[in-house]
Amino acid sequence: MMTKKINVNELIEFLGDNLISIQGDYFDVFIDNLADIERVNATTLDWINPLEVNKQEMAESSKAKVLIVDRFINYSWELESQKKVLLVVGNPKLELAKIGNNFFVEKLVPTIHPTAIIDPKAEIGNDVYIGPYAVIGKSFIGDSCIIDSNVRIYNGVTIGVGCKVKSGAVLGGEGFGYEIDENGNRFSFPQLGGLVVGNYVEIGSNTTIDRGALSDTVIGDFTKINNLCHIAHNNKIGKNVVITGCVNISGSNTIDDYVWIAPNASIRGWIHIGKGATIGIGSVVTKNIPAGETWVGNPARKQEKK
Repeated sequence: MMTKKINVNELIEFLGDNLISIQGDYFDVFIDNLADIERVNATTLDWINPLEVNKQEMAESSKAKVLIVDRFINYSWELESQKKVLLVVGNPKLELAKIGNNFFVEKLVPTIHPTAIIDPKAEIGNDVYIGPYAVIGKSFIGDSCIIDSNVRIYNGVTIGVGCKVKSGAVLGGEGFGYEIDENGNRFSFPQLGGLVVGNYVEIGSNTTIDRGALSDTVIGDFTKINNLCHIAHNNKIGKNVVITGCVNISGSNTIDDYVWIAPNASIRGWIHIGKGATIGIGSVVTKNIPAGETWVGNPARKQEKK
């Protein structure tokens, strides 16, 4: 993260209607970074978690001059005497994240690296970054995407706008499908489908997502996939799904919106996972999971509320 001198007026303008109120004198006040546990000083922007029971005390004891807080922190005599500035918002962590991404995260300049290999029939949108040694087949990549180094995108892949594909990912390769002939030998089932990735999806390093066999593999908008995951052919994955590191998803599952899959979980195939369900760390899913439930273990079972 970059160090950068930002006037509080710029933060106020950026927050816009999300800013409920401002407490304290912010004239000629600057920040130069976001605070963390080990780095909080007068020029870092701090935030107070609304869930903390002692959040008033935390605000008063913070070394930062500027804090993002919710409306339940009072501008006490202690805060006033320290000449602190409170930016009052509905969701402090969310607004901190937006500020960090806008002001401090170094942004890649849209460009295509000269070592990238791109099929002449590929369609590349505007403001796209394609990194060193990426290989892209006859596919479509939407506006404002980031395709990092050594990514392989096969033919028939469609990627929406604002997506990020990290180094070493392989998208749209052949799925693992075989039939047995009259002699008992296996031969490949044709993998003729495509891969459709929605908008604002992130795909982690060394993750593989196979194209469909006869229909498409689909990844919904805003879904986030961590590193070292495998997603086999014909999966239909909804919006805002979180797939954490080292998850293995066999073929032909339907995973509804807002599902959370914890690290090292495995999903058998031909499974339906309902909206908002949670799958625990290392779980092996062999049955359908209803919406909103949490399943854990091997084989995975419903976790009852205590």
